[in-house]
Amino acid sequence: GSKRSRSSFEQSSSSSQPHQLRQKQSKIPSSSEHNYCYPSSTPIKTIYIACPANTETGGPEALHQLCHMINSGEYYFDDDTTDKKDDNDVHDEFGRLITDKRSSSSSKQQLHKGKRQLKAFMLYLREHSSSGNKTSVEQVFGDNRSSPRPSKYDKYNAPMMEHHFPPHHPPESTSNNGGAYYSSDLVIWPEVWTHLIDSLQQPSEPALLNTTKYQSAIWWLSVNNNKGRFAPHQFIKRQDILHLVQSSYARDHVLTKLTAGSDANKNSEQQQQQHVLTMTEFIPYTSSEFTLSSTPTTTKPTSSGKGGNGSKENLVVYNPAKGMHWTDEIIRRACGKQAKTERDGSVSSGGGIRFCPIGKGPGGRERLTGEEVVELLKTAKVYIDFGPHPGMDRLPREACLAGCVVITNREGAANFDSDVPLPSEFKFAQFDVDKICSLIKECCSKHDEYAEKLDKYKSWILAQRVQMKACVDGMVNEVVTKRIGCVKKD
Repeated sequence: GSKRSRSSFEQSSSSSQPHQLRQKQSKIPSSSEHNYCYPSSTPIKTIYIACPANTETGGPEALHQLCHMINSGEYYFDDDTTDKKDDNDVHDEFGRLITDKRSSSSSKQQLHKGKRQLKAFMLYLREHSSSGNKTSVEQVFGDNRSSPRPSKYDKYNAPMMEHHFPPHHPPESTSNNGGAYYSSDLVIWPEVWTHLIDSLQQPSEPALLNTTKYQSAIWWLSVNNNKGRFAPHQFIKRQDILHLVQSSYARDHVLTKLTAGSDANKNSEQQQQQHVLTMTEFIPYTSSEFTLSSTPTTTKPTSSGKGGNGSKENLVVYNPAKGMHWTDEIIRRACGKQAKTERDGSVSSGGGIRFCPIGKGPGGRERLTGEEVVELLKTAKVYIDFGPHPGMDRLPREACLAGCVVITNREGAANFDSDVPLPSEFKFAQFDVDKICSLIKECCSKHDEYAEKLDKYKSWILAQRVQMKACVDGMVNEVVTKRIGCVKKD
């Protein structure tokens, strides 16, 4: 995966206090374990987002963004799923208060009387592997000395689950779907942890028919980084899962697996598609809510330094964690025999173009901070990426925002113009080193002209915060609003 891939979760040590270990369960032991029905009549009241503790990569940041967007969206619903509504209130389809005809002095609590806000919490976990390929997971809590949440995520409205999961629910808070009793809790798992989706389920006696299950969703932040953990037969069997897809590449993957080898009719296929929802994320400093000291300006960059992005060099940057076979070939062809490797790992030639890894140390293998990445991108004219694109990767977007011309292959998500909407001249279906080097030289010599061609791509990136809000609206409609309507009809 990418060095800054949003789904590249790295383990790190911490003094945060873990909850006791729970053995992973591939099945929930109940008489209805073979029957995984979609919980269409159980409205969600609380969402828990599973996230690796003490980890700073693109994936955990996206998970915190989702928690923030749910909580800041202020979604309200009838707590008892009845038709009790104040005639003075006007609500939208998600139960959010639009206007109030009463005096402005009314308190917020009074405005939402009889309603409950949909809440989201971060569920920090740590995975452990033991002998016999068994996997256990522990819930991690903070103390006065440390927290499982990196401080860079404190800017998000993403409170930590401070009690043991799952919480206890009275019998009346669950609903029966095809013999399985689902609680009103939804756990959203990143795609790298699909093998853990049942790991927090409390053991129960096989003879009990009313086994309570928390509901599960998988957020496909990438395809490749799942590494086949969610097997083809699970797509067919686990009809209870809601799939969230970060890219068209992921949507294509999930829908293909859901319908593979299926003799289902078109109606059931359409129903399955309704359980696959788009869920994007965004570069945080593109939103006015969040700031970064090195935030790239959105004015047009110029190689002369005008436009607020500082002076740009004849610098080509790349991710040293992927596609290096192709990148090395490009460097060899562009620099030739006059190539000179600098102490920082960059390579330059007599032609004046320098290639530099986005990293530090030997070969650029050491990770840069987010601020350091932005600073480097602001000095570069070109960003190349000929590795796998497991999802809608972050680095190409950040490079574009910093004024780089972005050049990629068409592997993975890059093959979908809806995921990487670059002009076709900057995407190579076949690796042609001569054409690629020629384009790089053109982009360096006529940078302003070529960078302008990416203006639409930049505008698309800047709109992703708004797009994520629409995606969260759609998810709330699916797991809350539609299900409340189903309960009322019953």
